[in-house]
Amino acid sequence: MKQHPSLMVILLALVGLGFCAALSRGLYLEETESITQEFRADVTQLTTAFEREVLLNLEILFALKTSVGMMPEMNAELFGRLTRPILERTPAIKALAWAPVVKQEDRTGFEQRQQSWYPGFVLTEESATAGAVPSKEPPWLVPVQFIEPIADNRPAMGFDLSSENKRRTALLTARTTGRMVATAAIELVQERNHQKGLLVFAPLYRGASDTTPKDREMRHYGFLNGVFRVGELVNQSIPTAIDSNILIQVVDRTEADPDVIYSTGRSSDERWLRSLIHEVPLAPIAGRHWVIQAMPGKTFVSARRGYLPSLVIGFGFFFITLLVFFAVRSLRQNAELNTAKHELERMSLTDSLTGLANRRHFDLYLEQEWLRALRQSQPISMVMLDVDYFKAFNDAYGHPGGDQCLKQVAQVLEQVVRRPTDLVARYGGEEFALILPDTQDAAAVAEACRVAIQALGIVHEFSDVAQEITISAGVCSLVPTRELSPELLILQADNALYEAKEAGRNQVFQPAGAQRPCSCPSNEEPTP
Repeated sequence: MKQHPSLMVILLALVGLGFCAALSRGLYLEETESITQEFRADVTQLTTAFEREVLLNLEILFALKTSVGMMPEMNAELFGRLTRPILERTPAIKALAWAPVVKQEDRTGFEQRQQSWYPGFVLTEESATAGAVPSKEPPWLVPVQFIEPIADNRPAMGFDLSSENKRRTALLTARTTGRMVATAAIELVQERNHQKGLLVFAPLYRGASDTTPKDREMRHYGFLNGVFRVGELVNQSIPTAIDSNILIQVVDRTEADPDVIYSTGRSSDERWLRSLIHEVPLAPIAGRHWVIQAMPGKTFVSARRGYLPSLVIGFGFFFITLLVFFAVRSLRQNAELNTAKHELERMSLTDSLTGLANRRHFDLYLEQEWLRALRQSQPISMVMLDVDYFKAFNDAYGHPGGDQCLKQVAQVLEQVVRRPTDLVARYGGEEFALILPDTQDAAAVAEACRVAIQALGIVHEFSDVAQEITISAGVCSLVPTRELSPELLILQADNALYEAKEAGRNQVFQPAGAQRPCSCPSNEEPTP
């Protein structure tokens, strides 16, 4: 099967490029995994900081609850002194409120006492259509009695926290367990972008709270409430520098439907890589189950990518291209050298004047065919031809005319001797030779050549046998044996040529015992 060096070079180049691409891809994936691990470590660290900040703020509420629980009674002035310093130092806490448990039969007296501090005070409840409306008559109420800062939260004064089902459930859970309980996120309408907040209820008891649920229910007398800004909790714990690199979302997964209660950006933006999303759960936050959900931005990943994968594929492509260039160049040079070599070989085996095989080619071919005939025990024939009176022709018509004559003779010989295994050679000067392997009647071939050359009608006024160019031919056929040599074939063919010339030229001579010589008298017209 013939090999194509160019195809091999292309195949090797493709294999090399594939290897470089695979190596670059491997480095890219390893780098991506490293970036992913770094991102997850950053998110875990941010989550820990956020969790610490939330728990710290809840501890503040718990400490305030302890202080309030030690007071024999609560009034507006005392509540303000306890809460204002906390609000000034803790921006994440939007408001603090005191809400006692008021039985329905004590409602009127409660309202009257409150009106002495806050004229126009009235108990209200939640309404889906009208907002805060006068409260109906449930078994017990949890109205907001005191709140700080009062200026921003006056509409909340007198609001019955138990009038809304979800808050009532949270209140009951806090009263029964003795722990702080948070509601689902609430919208802080007075905050920028209406960010969401967290409402936490801290139950207050007369005496110890680490007793039975029924005992706690009997000892319970009110709640300390805290409203926390979720966004401020994030800002206090997470550096603002990450806002443009990582999307941070606080997700409440307590209910069946997750609720995104805070986000540093829009998750639908194309700059976030959702394929690398990572979640870290927080410890329970006042009974709520929160997770931090984070997605890195494209800038986060690109800033941490190195140049190695690109360098591998770039330099690999460059070097392979360079190697292919030199390989193709080398192949082209080799092809040119082979072409030149073949041309030189052709020139070394070809007669420059006639285009026939030269003497060297003749010798090589005779040796080759002699050995073949020896192996196969087949005959091999040789015909030696000589242009009659060519010296006189050359002297009369000049060397250009003589050269043209030899060319025409050579063309005729090639036209007559057409078998691929036959060879027509210029033996020397005006002498030609035919090597005819496995030929039964070489004399007939020689006669056909003589007739065709005379038919050219090349005028030769100085010939003694005809008015045109003619040839004489000697034929010899042998079956080679180990005792014989190719030189014997040449010698006998040359002797036969000599006999043809001695017999009057313009004829074919073959030694007796083979084929009788064929001749054409000089005064007869040749037959085509």
